[in-house]
Amino acid sequence: MCKETFLRLPEEKRTRVINAAWDEFTTVSFANASINRIIRGAGIPRGSFYQYFEDKSDLFHYLMSRIHEQLSERYREVLRASEGNLFRSALMSYDRFVSEQRRGRTVFERCMALVRVNPGMDLESLGRGHYAEKDKIIGELLEEIDKSPFRRQDTRFLSEVCCMTGMCLLSVIMDGLSAPEQEPGRREELIDALDILRRGSYTEAALSRDDFPEGGSL
Repeated sequence: MCKETFLRLPEEKRTRVINAAWDEFTTVSFANASINRIIRGAGIPRGSFYQYFEDKSDLFHYLMSRIHEQLSERYREVLRASEGNLFRSALMSYDRFVSEQRRGRTVFERCMALVRVNPGMDLESLGRGHYAEKDKIIGELLEEIDKSPFRRQDTRFLSEVCCMTGMCLLSVIMDGLSAPEQEPGRREELIDALDILRRGSYTEAALSRDDFPEGGSL
């Protein structure tokens, strides 16, 4: 993550560094990204870079964290607009993604460019997973969710449902970023996945069967 020195910089200088970093990471792969090109683009000495970040991985992690923050805030806005309906908000988020992608909004342009120049790379892993951010984001989302329709309202259960819903949405969005020409039908795929989560996949008769040999149960 960035150092305190970077956070204390004037906003204009921080923006120059961030924009130069995005220009580099969305033009060439992470492996080929050059700190020298970033500092030239930002107009800062090489020594200053290491006062702000440990290395290029540290800088990339910072950029990924900013993306997570932006996207999670947008998702919270959609949750509020859907009156806390978790499944409706996921579909609304996808519709917003498609709309903004067509208009070339910056956050999605950058996501698409990252996927394009890093084919097959696990960008989430490269961004160090964001486990602390994930727990924080889930906690914030649970505050917005209407819990009344769920058969259980405990935090563990709702967190799992929230994570699975998010993974359904993320999977469809990542497919859209990597192959935008295949967009038709993805919305229906998301609806099917969300409906499985909402209704379950077993019939009522099948629910009585024990599928867990160690004696576990749902």
